[in-house]
Amino acid sequence: MRKMNVVAMENSTPAAGRRARVGALTALLGVLALLVVGAPGAAAKKLRPNAATGAPLSTSGIYVQGAHLMQNGGLFIPRGVQITGLVAPDADLAGKYIAAHQNFGAPELAQAVADHANLVRFQVSEFGLNPSDPLYAPHYLAEVESGIALARAAGLDVIISLQAETPAGNEVRCPLDDAGAATDWQELAQAYAGDDDVMFELYNEPGLPNSAADWALWANGGVISNGAGGECTAVGVQQLVDEIRGLGADNVIILPGLAGEQTLAGVPAITDPADPADPQLAYGIHYPNLNQTSDDWDAEFGNLAERVPVIVTEWQANGTTNCVPDSPRSAPLLLTYLALKQIGVVGFAFDLPGTIVADYQYDPTTYANFTCGSFTGGAGQVLFGDFAGEADAVGGTGGSPASWLLSAPTLTQLQALDPGLTDQAFDNPRTFVLGASNSTLAAGGLGAATPAEAFTSLSTMSRALAAGSVFPGTEAVVLDLGPGSPVSQQRHASETFRQAAVTAHHDGYLFIAAPQIGLVHTLEPKARASWRNFDFIRRDLAGIAARYADAVVLPFGGTQKRTVGYLDLTRAAVQQANLARRGVQIIGGLSVGSHSTASAASLVAAAQATGGYVTGYSLSGQSSAGATSSLGLLQDLYTAG
Repeated sequence: MRKMNVVAMENSTPAAGRRARVGALTALLGVLALLVVGAPGAAAKKLRPNAATGAPLSTSGIYVQGAHLMQNGGLFIPRGVQITGLVAPDADLAGKYIAAHQNFGAPELAQAVADHANLVRFQVSEFGLNPSDPLYAPHYLAEVESGIALARAAGLDVIISLQAETPAGNEVRCPLDDAGAATDWQELAQAYAGDDDVMFELYNEPGLPNSAADWALWANGGVISNGAGGECTAVGVQQLVDEIRGLGADNVIILPGLAGEQTLAGVPAITDPADPADPQLAYGIHYPNLNQTSDDWDAEFGNLAERVPVIVTEWQANGTTNCVPDSPRSAPLLLTYLALKQIGVVGFAFDLPGTIVADYQYDPTTYANFTCGSFTGGAGQVLFGDFAGEADAVGGTGGSPASWLLSAPTLTQLQALDPGLTDQAFDNPRTFVLGASNSTLAAGGLGAATPAEAFTSLSTMSRALAAGSVFPGTEAVVLDLGPGSPVSQQRHASETFRQAAVTAHHDGYLFIAAPQIGLVHTLEPKARASWRNFDFIRRDLAGIAARYADAVVLPFGGTQKRTVGYLDLTRAAVQQANLARRGVQIIGGLSVGSHSTASAASLVAAAQATGGYVTGYSLSGQSSAGATSSLGLLQDLYTAG
């Protein structure tokens, strides 16, 4: 059909040719628009019956919608801290957990709120809650409930994580959830069935490695070794989910990964009897390996996060826990990766000095004088800096901080116009600033923003990364493939983007692909300039770029004054990108340069029209008029209402 359209246009009059191409464009965009599934926005959870009990499901609190956690109609990204002081009954606490218990209370939780946490994860003892266990403490459940009530009163959401490792009071445990866990969840599910802002994490750090056989045991239960010469019987997470739903609790249930909760690769499907078509299940991951690249993180949990919600429910990077010498660089890179994927993270632990806090004044740890093997530093400052930026950036799709891509000169212009608003909008890890170092950003009040560099040539990018000749702290590289790139690289765009991704990931950077409209001219020299947007879609250039990238920048800023056309092109490109790589982050292009006559109103209209499809925007170009228009956009997004 495509060939027939071309022949018809070649043999027709210019006017007829224009009409034919308009028709072809309209048809193509229309078909793609019908296929598009928009990103989660402000749609509230639908009122529907609990399939297990017949009771209506809650329409508020935290819930799952597609690949995302939602809360009261908006996107919810956990910014969590761990509390260990309730990990066992008082009599069974040992070592550092005694002090953690003594310091727990409303002031500690108030400080977590001041550090921009929105969630607390409580580890609670399987043994202390189980009336059949020798370590059972009759008043322990009341103590746990009191602690959770304090957190909820402070405005914090909660994850209850069932713990059976040594800190919970027993040196020997079943590597998977057992009958004791099933007993505990009967109590906990009934206690919190009415509070959907409390999530249930079924079992902390399952101890089996990653294999198909072990995933089957994880799902369905069976007899396994307890690692101490004995055996235990796992009940399986499916049984626990069924049990919790049968008690009328529709809270989000977090299913932990294998290998100490460090992988979700190969996880089998679990049925949610309350809502089989829209399971209220999330998945937990711990301590992503800082020696790995974003390709490895994708394989372990990132690819799954494109289909279901994933939360890093425990993480730190100090001098003793999973330490790598490159932690001061790799820890911020991981947090940027998580932010780009919209994966929440829970810092371990707010009540254990030497982890994310340095003391019981809750000063964050830093990477000053960092060495592996001693408590000489940690990621607290990086983590809480990101939390602060994400909390302050109240705009963006679904209420989350938007992704931004802009140059250091554009940022400087905007800061000169309104430093407060600029910092509010851009001080988050999903803001990529081209041509700025981490020290420059920190000095300008944007310590959470991500330094990035852009290249127009794969070979130039490869040499710069190999030599380390990029701005200090750079975490992401952008390949602008277009008229300024070598012709051979343009003509083989797919292979160019693939090699760029391999190179960037191998050298420890995130990769952002930015195919330009001008790329079409090289691929189709005789094509009319006015039809290059159409040809960009027809050639699937967004899909080609997305196949290997951590994020894609769309180049439709030249059409932003025609809101409907801008929306149609964006939707079509997003669909193509998601077909190539489901869930890839898409940054829409907005032109604010000297060649653009876009007003603040047209930028706002373009952003509002496409906000449900992209995760943020690139502000391309540099001019005083463009900076003024950009400021108007920020004012509308971040200060309206």
